[in-house]
Amino acid sequence: MCAPAGFSIGGVPTPVTDLRSHPVPDAVDAEAWTLRVTGAVDRSLRLTAAALESFPLETVTADFACAEGWVADGLAWRGIRVGELLERAGPSAEAEHALVRAMDGDYACSFPLETLSDALLAVELDGEPLPVAHGGPARLVPTGPGRDCWESVKWVSEIRVGETPFPDADTAKETALSRLG
Repeated sequence: MCAPAGFSIGGVPTPVTDLRSHPVPDAVDAEAWTLRVTGAVDRSLRLTAAALESFPLETVTADFACAEGWVADGLAWRGIRVGELLERAGPSAEAEHALVRAMDGDYACSFPLETLSDALLAVELDGEPLPVAHGGPARLVPTGPGRDCWESVKWVSEIRVGETPFPDADTAKETALSRLG
C-alpha cells in the first residue's frame, strides 16, 4: 500500500492492490475537504484547499523509499511547510508533539513538533495537483533525515498539537509494517 497507483517497481507498473489497512478513498471532494489544526494551540484552524493557497509554497525533490523495498526516484513535491501552519495556529509554550491524522480517522503518525515543522504538506506532485491516489488533496511529506515511508500520511485531515507524544493513536508504523508479513 505504500506504493501509490502509477508507480513502477523495477520498470513494471505497480497498481495499489493491497487495500486491507488504509484504503484509497473512491473520491475526495476538494471543495468540501478541510484541514484542522487543533489541540494545544492559541487558535484552532480550519483550512480549505483554497485557504492553503494563501501560504507560501515550496518544492522539495527527493526519492521516496518504502519499507516494502521499492523506491520512487526524484519526486517533486510542492506544498506548505507545516511550520507555517503551526505558526499561524500558535502552539502553546508546553506543546512539543503533534499527531497527523488521515481523513479515514484510523491512520495517524505522531511527531515531535520540531520534526513536523520541517515537513511539507504537499498539494502538488511533479507539477500537477496531488491526485487522490497519491494522497490528495494534501499529503504529509517528511523531509528530514531518517524519515520512514509510513510517516508520509496521505489524505491529511488533522494536525493535533499536544504536550506529550500520542502513542495510543500513532497507528502508521504498525499499519504499514503489517503489510510486510
